[in-house]
Amino acid sequence: MAENTRVRVEPDIEQYLKSQSERVLGKPVELVTGPDLTTLTNRLLYEHRVASQMAKQVPFAKLFSWVMGLVPSSGSKVVSLPQQSSSPALKPQEPDSFDFDAELGELYAEDAA
Repeated sequence: MAENTRVRVEPDIEQYLKSQSERVLGKPVELVTGPDLTTLTNRLLYEHRVASQMAKQVPFAKLFSWVMGLVPSSGSKVVSLPQQSSSPALKPQEPDSFDFDAELGELYAEDAA
């Protein structure tokens, strides 16, 4: 049986509860009373409990793929990029020349001697 208990509700939670009044009770925010806040709280807690039970029953991967299936652009489309034959990154590069390294090494060898 329900027990009458007074609970202080933080202003941000009260604002959230009132914002849900149209959806849950069909009342505009301006007409929400104290007892309506109690009803809203009970119904939202019940919704949360039902959603938690459903989440436990459905494996997370299945749930995630189902939600992603609802999103219009789920990223499953493959788009081909235009081919550019003149791209400098795709041109074959010349082999590295070690001439500079050899000259630098000779300078150090001369200084050491």
